[in-house]
This record gives sequence, structure tokens and C-alpha cells, in this order.
Amino acid sequence: MLSDKTISRILWPDPGLHGCVFCVIARDTLGSTLGHFERFNFFPASPLACVTWQLDGECRWIGQAKDMEHPSRAPQMPVIAFSGAQVGSLVSWNPGPTRAVTIAFYPDVFSAITGIDLALFTDRMADAEAVLPNAMMDMCETFLVRARSTEFEAALTALQREMSAQWVKSRRATPLSDGRLESWSQDLVRRANVASVGQSKRQIARRVKSWTGINARELHNLGRVENLYESIHKALQAGDPIWANIAAEAGYADQAHMIRRLRQHTGFTPGQLRARAATDEAFWPYRLLEQYFDRPEMAEEV
Repeated sequence: MLSDKTISRILWPDPGLHGCVFCVIARDTLGSTLGHFERFNFFPASPLACVTWQLDGECRWIGQAKDMEHPSRAPQMPVIAFSGAQVGSLVSWNPGPTRAVTIAFYPDVFSAITGIDLALFTDRMADAEAVLPNAMMDMCETFLVRARSTEFEAALTALQREMSAQWVKSRRATPLSDGRLESWSQDLVRRANVASVGQSKRQIARRVKSWTGINARELHNLGRVENLYESIHKALQAGDPIWANIAAEAGYADQAHMIRRLRQHTGFTPGQLRARAATDEAFWPYRLLEQYFDRPEMAEEV
């Protein structure tokens, strides 16, 4: 069941961080009383590098099947956590009311700014203090204090201003012309090839994986899934979806191929995902896709 008191939203980065920050995700359940299953959080696979702040409450990382049955026994996420690319779905659980914010970075830019080899963090969650360089960790800790004691928006504005300065120092490519993951992934592979002229395919593949944590094929698959989400979104707005048509529009060989790939990245079939996203509070990240595909930039591309 959906709650009318929870707040979930996508915030788009300041212009100075275009091409660096993909988006900001904010979640607030402090004004609601959720049941046990409503306090799960189901996220789709993503190539993005993320820093998450737990401003209020706690969060548990559901890394194994047994954690779904006893989530209170699952490992507690750090107050400031870092996660790399997620090839499979990500699930977490909140013991009670919570307030959290996640900044999702384009991984190649994040790697350039921090010097982190993201291949070490695929499908992993870590304490940010053990991963991030001192300068970025200082910014993260300052934001935590500000966001807890002052207006969240003011704290976020200050953090983005500080990050913009780091981004300017590390900028090495023309900012993206649009915010789509597919465009970014294609550009990244092109840059890896240009930067590796005279090197072997294996060396180029290592460069891509170092920048993102995943290989070029996985990048391509995740970009295609983005197209699938958009096709499903459009079909739902128009009426009942015809899955075979959606599979073809998103670039899959057939409906079975689409279902296999979606289950890999979400854990659910298209039909299951459609039903759960519409009625289940725990699937709020999928409902945020409506904000993503309905933003003005997307409308201009159609």
C-alpha cells in the first residue's frame, strides 16, 4: 500500500555540476508510520557511483536472501556510505522512520576526482570514510552536519558549490548534451578507445572497468534497460502495455530476452514490476522514474 505521507523526489544538479552529478535522490518517511514490508527499499541496477547520507534513522543493507526474512539482523549501513555500480538490484530496509539523501555521480568523473579504481567496488557498499579522499570526506561530513541542523536545500546548495570547484579541476571531457545514461555510456567507451590508441582491446576494457567498475557490455545493457523503463512508462501512460512491442522498441531480440534482462537488473518480470511499483510503498525508487522521464529535457527530445 502507498503512503501519502512519505516524500521521495529527484533533485537535478546545479548547472556547474552538469556532466558530473547525475541526480540527487531524497527520501523522508519521518511523518509516516510504515509497516514491516513497506520499510524495504527496492532499487534497480545502476552504473552510477553513489554517496548516501543517513540524516535520521537507520538503514540495513540486504545483501543475502536470508536478510529478507530477518532484515533487522542485516548489516547496518554507515551514516555516510559509498556504493559502486550495481549490476543486480539493490535492496535495503529501515527499522523505523528515516531521512536520507543520495548523490549519484557519473562514475568516470567520480573516479577522476577521487582517484578511486571503481572496479574494486562493483556491487559493494562501504563506509565512505574508508574510501573517499580526505578533501571529499570533509565536504561529506560538513554536509551531514548542515543537513541535520539547517535547511536541507541550503546545505545541498553549499555542498554542490564546493563540489563544483573540485569538478572544474578534474574536468577532462565536454559535458554531456543530455542526461541519458545510454548517451553517457556510448561517449565513455568512445573516450576509452581514443585514450588508448595503440593499445590492445584488453587494455581498453581495463580502462572502461577502472572508470566505471563494470565492462562495456554491462554498460550497454544498463543503457538499454533505461530505454526499456522509458518504453514501459510511455506505454502505461497510453494504456495497457503490449510487452512484445515494448521489447522491440527498447532494442531487445524478443519478449523473452527483455524479461531475462529485466529480471537480472531488478529481480522482477515486467508484469510484476508494473504491479508492485503501482501499489507497493517499497518500490518508490521505480516511481521516481516518472519524474526522470517527465522532466523538460526528456520532453524536448521526443
